[in-house]
Amino acid sequence: MPFMARTRARISPGLAKRLAAGVIRDKVERITEAVAEEAKDRAPAAKRWQATNGADARPSHRHADGQTIPATIPYRLPKMEYLRKDGDDRRRSDDGPGRWITLSAVDLADRPRDPGLPIHQRINCECQSVIVPGIIAAATRALPARVRGSRVSAAVEVVFPLIAEAEFGSNGSSGSHFLSLAGSLVMARRR
Repeated sequence: MPFMARTRARISPGLAKRLAAGVIRDKVERITEAVAEEAKDRAPAAKRWQATNGADARPSHRHADGQTIPATIPYRLPKMEYLRKDGDDRRRSDDGPGRWITLSAVDLADRPRDPGLPIHQRINCECQSVIVPGIIAAATRALPARVRGSRVSAAVEVVFPLIAEAEFGSNGSSGSHFLSLAGSLVMARRR
């Protein structure tokens, strides 16, 4: 006679929910990856401020040198103020009559020599604005889905300076809404 054994297994009460969440997690991850790819296709280019005359550049322009931001928003240049020398400060004739200092407030500029800048920020400026395509798209990625109980969540992340301002707009600039548009388009395709 063959040997027969019987076993019993207890199924944990939450197993069905966890199995369902696992299936849903895979679907959520596929959707999130599709949104990330769509966002990469729609991401704005970036722009980089380049101060071209080195040590002779204005202090605010040297400070902005290398500033890389979404091309849809303005650069932030420290405001400048001219300090005149008075009384005892004139002892050193090689320092000239005064100097420019940068302040914590900012002037906004779409580009070097922007007509909206104060004249002392734009006249004789030799700086350049260089477009850097694809850098924001490269900073866009889908995060893995997380399961918490019966809930599954995932996100698309963009790690880049001033990306929230580029998405939603600020200082009079309208947002590009590339992330929200990507989500809307992917969900519309799934209907």
